Amino acid sequence: MKTLSPGKPWVTKLSSAGLIYLHFGHRVISQVLKTKEDDDVTINIYNKVYENFIQEIDAIDNGISQSDEEPRYVDYMLFVYN
Repeated sequence: MKTLSPGKPWVTKLSSAGLIYLHFGHRVISQVLKTKEDDDVTINIYNKVYENFIQEIDAIDNGISQSDEEPRYVDYMLFVYN
């Protein structure tokens, strides 16, 4: 997001979810809250939603591991096809 929106600290490459959020997120949040797109509340919520939700979707879509540890779940499809 940092390359398309200067001043933002996030460096995760945007997936389709991130690109849509970048272009329409302020508008959607402002319509739900009935605030202006450049209002401080809108901007703060936009940043928090990206940081704590959309950024993780972008990371998953770009193949960034969700954890440095062993996952707690087992991919049962491996047992079906192996």
